[in-house]
Amino acid sequence: MRNYFNLPATACCSLLLIVSSCNSHIYVPNTVNEPLLKEKHEFKGSVSPTNFQAAFAVSDNIAVMANGQYVYDYNINIEDSDGEDLFVDDNTRGGVLEGAVGFFKPLDPKKRMVFDVYGGYGNGSFKTLEKGYENTPDAIRNDYLLRSHFNKFFIQPGIGFSHPIIEAAFTSRFSILKFYSLYAGPKAFENEPDRMINYMSIGTKTLPFYEPAFTFRVGYKYVKFQMQLMFSLLLNDDTYGGYEFNEYFQPVAFGMGASINIAHWYDDFRKKKR
Repeated sequence: MRNYFNLPATACCSLLLIVSSCNSHIYVPNTVNEPLLKEKHEFKGSVSPTNFQAAFAVSDNIAVMANGQYVYDYNINIEDSDGEDLFVDDNTRGGVLEGAVGFFKPLDPKKRMVFDVYGGYGNGSFKTLEKGYENTPDAIRNDYLLRSHFNKFFIQPGIGFSHPIIEAAFTSRFSILKFYSLYAGPKAFENEPDRMINYMSIGTKTLPFYEPAFTFRVGYKYVKFQMQLMFSLLLNDDTYGGYEFNEYFQPVAFGMGASINIAHWYDDFRKKKR
C-alpha cells in the first residue's frame, strides 16, 4: 500500500534540494503596489531599499499608479559571496519601471474593506553572473555575464482591510513577461551547450507568472511601517526543461519600508470617533 504520510516529507526534501542550488536570476519580482485607496484625490506612496511606489485617486473609483525597482547587491565585498543563498542571487542588478490604471471600491459603509484591481505595463532589465563565475579562480566578471531585457503586462486584483492604525491586504498579480535581447558572456555555459540553449530559449516564449502578495502596514494615520511577502510562480514551468524553477526567476521576495498616505477620510474617522 502506498504510504501517503511520507509525501509531505518527500516534497519538503525535494524543495530544499532545489532551492539550495546555485541561481542566476534574470528576473526579480518587484513589490506589489497595493494602495487600498478609498476616496477621490487620495495619495499613497511607499519606499523601501529596492522599490518605490505611488498611487493617486483621480476620481471616487479610478486611480493611477507608478512603480519603480532597482535591485543591487547588499554585500559590501561581493568577492566573498559564495552565491549559495536559498532564494536571492547576490550578483543580480537591475529593475523595472511600471505604470497602471485601476478601479477601487470600498465594500462596507465604514469603508474598512476595499477591493481594487489594476492593470498596467512595465519595462525592465537585469544582469547577473552565470554560476561558473563562482567556481572559477581569477574569473573575469564580463566573461560570465548574463543580461536580460523584458516587457511586462500585468493585472492585479486585491482585497484588504484599511484602518488608521493597521492595514492588511492580499493581492493576486498575474504578469506576462516577454524577454528579449538576452545575452550570455563568452564563458557562460562553457562546455554546457544544453544549458545555453535552455537559457536562450527564454527569449522565444511568453512567460506567465502568478505573483500573490501579502501586505501588512502598521503605524498611525499618515505614516506606517510596511512589509510584504510575495511569491513568483512560473505557471507553465514544465515546458522549460533543463533548469530548476529558481535558477533564473527569483521565486520569493520579502520587503520592508515606509508608507505615506494623504487622505481626508482620516479626519472623518476622527470626527466619527468623537
